[in-house]
Amino acid sequence: MIALLIGLIVGFLICIPVGPINVWVVSTLIKHNFRSAFSIALGGSLMDFVYFMVILTGLHLFHFSDRTVLILKCLGVLFLFVFGVKEVLVKKQSFHLDENLKKKAPKAASFFLLGVLIYSSNPTLVATMSGLAAVIKSWNLFDTSFINYLGLSLGVAMGSASWFYLLLKIVNKYQNKIPERFFINFSRACGALILLF
Repeated sequence: MIALLIGLIVGFLICIPVGPINVWVVSTLIKHNFRSAFSIALGGSLMDFVYFMVILTGLHLFHFSDRTVLILKCLGVLFLFVFGVKEVLVKKQSFHLDENLKKKAPKAASFFLLGVLIYSSNPTLVATMSGLAAVIKSWNLFDTSFINYLGLSLGVAMGSASWFYLLLKIVNKYQNKIPERFFINFSRACGALILLF
């Protein structure tokens, strides 16, 4: 139970700083709907669980050569770059979609997979998660067992999902009170942040 609680707190806090997932989640809410945006967040939360579980248990499910790791990192950077440029070049548009446009929007499963892909393409994520896991383990607040690692990893995923849910609720509530020009500038700023990542 302690491991799960620590995971909830840590998962919530690590998602607050602006990152690629935060940017895409808010942008998707503005352009599509709550369900699509939260699907991206859930994809990221799933990856939080997977990364933390693999790091904590010390499982080496995959072995990649240094060259393969470099190729994967380059692909991740290229993926973020292309989507960042797309957001920077966003043209004036209405973010209040009519029902016909909403019906044409991709399914939630597509956004979920996008969340997994965005999260997986972050080249610094493994190092960050490894450092965080090492710090949490050094606190010695719970026994080092598979059940506790499972609880901690699940807590991290639930904590990150909770942050995104809260963020989306806040943005969704005040979305109609914000001028459309702000959303266009926000999309461009999001694109610039993605390029920076």
